[in-house]
Amino acid sequence: MKPWSACRFMAAVVIALVTAPADVEQHAIQAEYEMSKTGSFTGVMTRFAMINPHCRWFFEETTADGTKVTCDMSGAWPGALRAAGLVRIFQIGSTYEVTFAPAKNGARVGRVRTMKAPDGKVITLFHEDPTNPLNN
Repeated sequence: MKPWSACRFMAAVVIALVTAPADVEQHAIQAEYEMSKTGSFTGVMTRFAMINPHCRWFFEETTADGTKVTCDMSGAWPGALRAAGLVRIFQIGSTYEVTFAPAKNGARVGRVRTMKAPDGKVITLFHEDPTNPLNN
């Protein structure tokens, strides 16, 4: 490639990167979840995934009739959990009591609010009122 062609190519790449629309796809949790409602279940954590844009927890709940159902909960972005020191506290195979905002479409998914660990520690992952983080 000639030097002048290389300069034009690089200029075109820089212009394309600068003028390209940013990835601004964001969504409000209120659009996906019934934030005015609270669901709960007790289940065994089967998987924990830190995949942008949200962390996800997967549980297996045994219903009253003995049926096993899976529950998929989402929460904050991975960086928020890292910053709060919450990455290594979740134990696969342990039983948690979970409260969540249910999905508007009725699916077995939700926005996690709290998890009560086997040792009794309550982990709050969503505050109803950010000015009152203890929800009291």
